[in-house]
This record gives sequence, C-alpha cells and structure tokens, in this order.
Amino acid sequence: MAFPWMRQPWQQLLAAFQAQRLSHAYYFKHAPEQGTGAFAGEFISLLMCRDPGKRACGVCKACLLRKAHNHPDIIEFKVDEKQSALGVDEVRRLTRFIHQTANQGGRRVIYLEVMDRMTEQAANAILKILEEPPKDVIWLLTVQQPERLMATLRSRMQWVHMSLPTQTSEGEYERAQQLIEAIDGRAPWPTLGAKHNVQQWLDTSEHVLTDIWRVKAAAPISQLRFADLYERYRSVVINGFRSLHPIEQKISQLRQLRRLSTHARGVNLAIILQNQWLTWTQEHAGDPAT
Repeated sequence: MAFPWMRQPWQQLLAAFQAQRLSHAYYFKHAPEQGTGAFAGEFISLLMCRDPGKRACGVCKACLLRKAHNHPDIIEFKVDEKQSALGVDEVRRLTRFIHQTANQGGRRVIYLEVMDRMTEQAANAILKILEEPPKDVIWLLTVQQPERLMATLRSRMQWVHMSLPTQTSEGEYERAQQLIEAIDGRAPWPTLGAKHNVQQWLDTSEHVLTDIWRVKAAAPISQLRFADLYERYRSVVINGFRSLHPIEQKISQLRQLRRLSTHARGVNLAIILQNQWLTWTQEHAGDPAT
C-alpha cells in the first residue's frame, strides 16, 4: 500500500479473503486524505476480480468494468456538498440492489461513506438487513467517529483498525485550547457570531469531551486527539468531573445537537451550543460524585 499505516489492515483483509473467511460487513475510519478511500477502492477491486492474487489483476472483465466505474454489482454512496447523509430513499435503493441476482455471477459490494452521519431511520433499516445478511454481499462502511454508530449496528460488522497519524483541521487546536480553558473556569466561553463555523466548534467540542472521557478512563495518551493538552485535561478531571457518566451525557447532547442540525432547518445552532457550554461550566463546578 502507498500509505505505510495501511499495510497491516490490508494484510488482515487479504488473509481473510484468501482463506475465504470474509465477514459480510466491515467498517473503518473515514479519512480520505490519509488513504482510506484508496484502501476501500483496492479492496473492492480485489473482491470483484476474476483472477486475483495479492491485488486485483487489473485486466479481467470485472477489473475493466471497475476501472470504468461501470460495474453493475458495485454500489457506492459517497458524501458530497449536495448530500451529506444516507437517508431512507437510499436504503430502499440498497435493498433492491441486494435482492437482485449478481449481474456478473459473483459477489456484490456496497460501499457507504461517513455512515455515522446517516439518519436514525436509515441506520435501523441497515441494521435489519445485516441481522440476516444476504449471501455474497460485502458491505464496506466508513465512519468519522465509530462511537456515533448504533451499538447494535456496530455489533453486526467487523472493525478494521487503522493506525492513522493524527491530523487536526486548521484552527482546531486553538479552539480546543479555548474550550478547555473555559471548562476549567480560566477563560470565558467563546462567543459565536455569524462569521464563525459553528459546525467546527461542535466537532471540536465533541473531540475535547471525548479526550476528557479517555483521560478519566485512564486510556493511553496516544488515544487522545489533542495529546498536548493532557495536563489540562487532568486538571479538569481532578477539579470537577469525578465520574464518567456526566461526561457521557454531555457527549450525547452534542450528538443530538449534530443530528438536529443535519435534519432540521432554521435551527440556531450557535445559541444552542453556547447554552450547552454554559451548563458544562455549572455542572463541572458542582459535579456530584457517583
């Protein structure tokens, strides 16, 4: 693989492929800038190839159809500016696809990106399908944050671990610093105006709380998104968060707000997020031990 961090997961899937012990569904991190899209593409090509080795042969009919993006037994849903979440209509299309006979007489593959952003109805529909998975259909799903997926849905799939190098978006570390200082009472909460990208603040808020949860749970520092803030996180944990439950509640509230912002129009995300921040300060100051 072109990316060194992809070699181990590739060997894992290749071994399962060669031993004919493939799972019916896999999910892994969505990080196209770090090669996850290319990884999925190579695996799909391998699955559909008529004469595979350690890679797809690249010259058989199936490979040529794949290269032309015209293979009838592959369906892909990729996020874009026009559509950012899988909905019920797309799931109906998938249902029709999996109940058809394979055009080329082999496997069928479904590739879905950023499935942690799908609607609840879509997630339940896919869960129902995976409870009785159709024969010779392989699902590949990418997620930005695996914990956002329904636990029951995750239990029906196999996680492909990738040790991706940590990357943060521009300005994210600075936003994280502001949030941790506000949580610890050392600075006021940011004021979000019309020029701010509220979605970025929402993402960073969840990353910071998840880091705090991991510090409280004694997870390795290597698992933190903002490892340089470890000592600040420890201060927050020592001074206020004396149990995991209130942190989990706050993370859950952020995810509910994310779903609301995705599926409801006219929502003033900035005001709701700022109000949530204020409750964090109050609860952190007097968080009861449980």
